[in-house]
Amino acid sequence: MPRFLRPARLSPLFRRILPLAFAALLGFGLGAGPARADTAADLAMARLAMARHDYADALPKLTALAQQGDAGAMVELAKAYGQGLGVTVDKDKALAYLRQAADRGNAQAQVGLAVLYDQGSNGLPKDPVEAARLYKLAADQGNARGQVSLGWHYEHGSGVPQDVAEAVRLYTLGARQGDPAGLTNLGWMYQNGTGVQANLTEAARLYKQAASQGFVRAQGQMGAIYLAGLGVAKDPVEAARWNMMAAERGWVPAQFALGFQYRQGEGVPRDDAKALQWLRKAADGGEQGAITLLAQMYENGDGAPKDLAEAKRLRALLPADRRPGTTAQ
Repeated sequence: MPRFLRPARLSPLFRRILPLAFAALLGFGLGAGPARADTAADLAMARLAMARHDYADALPKLTALAQQGDAGAMVELAKAYGQGLGVTVDKDKALAYLRQAADRGNAQAQVGLAVLYDQGSNGLPKDPVEAARLYKLAADQGNARGQVSLGWHYEHGSGVPQDVAEAVRLYTLGARQGDPAGLTNLGWMYQNGTGVQANLTEAARLYKQAASQGFVRAQGQMGAIYLAGLGVAKDPVEAARWNMMAAERGWVPAQFALGFQYRQGEGVPRDDAKALQWLRKAADGGEQGAITLLAQMYENGDGAPKDLAEAKRLRALLPADRRPGTTAQ
């Protein structure tokens, strides 16, 4: 059975759930702080116009509102210039509007700017300290994304002193708002007894709540716990169902697990062609377990055509201490 893999945490927070920083973060929620009564209706109408792609109507209204100091309008303009919605893409203008909105206390903008510092993108240096500072500003306003992202920084000691108890507290706050990353991260803490007493049943409950929202990392975790029988009754058929959901959406650990299931005929009929298909996808995604298994299959001609050159090529992708005939120093 493949090892129970912890998903890369950067990926759900900074790569998987936010593949496009402006699209994923700036398009989430309505931002912090109430709009002034005399501009709220105009901002709402401008947002509706943006939603129906009527940029000729929306952009002048948003620009006028931003000039009056409306942070919500600044966020919308940052999204427009970041994605080229009715205007030519201009990352500098997008960043300028994002900074202005963040400086005015808009939690949505603070999270968006923090992500850019976390990634070191859009011309900003990679700066976990500044990222954590911005996440905290948003978290203190009750923003779930800010809470969960700041929790990750505390869990890993990135830009702040490592504090797993604080990470659990922040994940819990995000999870209570139904944030799927918060639910999944908190589930991982319960599964491993990190900062809390281990509780596999609670971990499974949290994963399921996130997976039911379509959160791919949680779907992969559901596949893993059903395959291993962790916090749930072992059920390879149910594991395959969840693994298929996550694998089809590109989640590499689930692709490996599904390929392994087809290889073993565990929860699904044994099918070497499907095993090879999913193991190759996982190997292309850098999954070392899939690379190792594929190399063995090609080397032995078992489930794949015998191909020593391909086996050698695959093994060369592994770290030196994972290759046959080597030992860790």
